[in-house]
Amino acid sequence: MSLAKISINGPYKSPHGLFLGVIRGLADHYKISPFYLRLAVILISLLLAFWPMVIIYFAAAIVMPKEPKVRPTSERAKETVLLGRADPKALVEGLVNRSNQIEKKLRRLEDYITSKPFRTKNDYRL
Repeated sequence: MSLAKISINGPYKSPHGLFLGVIRGLADHYKISPFYLRLAVILISLLLAFWPMVIIYFAAAIVMPKEPKVRPTSERAKETVLLGRADPKALVEGLVNRSNQIEKKLRRLEDYITSKPFRTKNDYRL
């Protein structure tokens, strides 16, 4: 899985939640009141299936990542946040691609600096 395929816009566990932060994180993500979401979860679990809802809740608490302290805005910051969730193969591929891009830029710069127009334009003698 590459870094581009990992979403950082999904729901996060909230550090301000009552119990494990799952409901608060979902409420923040979907922009609804945590009170009403908690009420809905409690009613569904009491009326339909208590133990499956408990299992789903704890599974969500395990799967959902913690909310980052600062939401990333730039691509570089997003990659930094994703480093903990990406597989090593994707990280190596990203580093190889980035080093190839840097190498191409350095070659272009080197070609320009060693070109004849640049040398004649910037040929200063002491």
